[in-house]
Amino acid sequence: MRKIGILTLSVWLAGMGLAAAQMRVATVDLDRVFTAHPKTQAAEESLKKAEERIKNDMEKMASETRALEEDVQKLRDAARSAILTESARLKKNLEAEDKLTELQEAQLRLRRTQETRLKQLRDQLMTVREGIVKELMETLRAFAEEEGYDLILDRSGLTMNMVPMVAYSDPALDVTDNLIQRLGQTK
Repeated sequence: MRKIGILTLSVWLAGMGLAAAQMRVATVDLDRVFTAHPKTQAAEESLKKAEERIKNDMEKMASETRALEEDVQKLRDAARSAILTESARLKKNLEAEDKLTELQEAQLRLRRTQETRLKQLRDQLMTVREGIVKELMETLRAFAEEEGYDLILDRSGLTMNMVPMVAYSDPALDVTDNLIQRLGQTK
């Protein structure tokens, strides 16, 4: 599908004749620009901190769950003790069942908390990325207008067949460094 679009664009450009000769075209590596964006780097640091907090919280909850598992096992072992009376064994079995219920609830809480935190992290990441991409596209549009470009192609993009969308471009057409510099100045 994208190949057809590229082919159509190529035919359209070739058919433009003299107008196409006057058209200003550039290429940009938007992946590199996105990675170099100061907000991307800050977001990655923030994400790493959030991941670390979640990891610590999950480890703490898992530790509490393991302690409950040990308590359940101790109570079950105690309930099997031959030195206990039948009523004492029954009491230990009931305590073990109560502790097992507590353990199952803790395991469920752990899973739900982990799912919730990971979803929140993914949502936060998507929101930050969307904001950065929006700013990047606005900067790219302003750059194109100020510099008089009619068309700027992203050479980092791939087609559905994982083939570069821009098969070849003269390195002199690349404006990636200019865009990175502009974004660095506006941070």
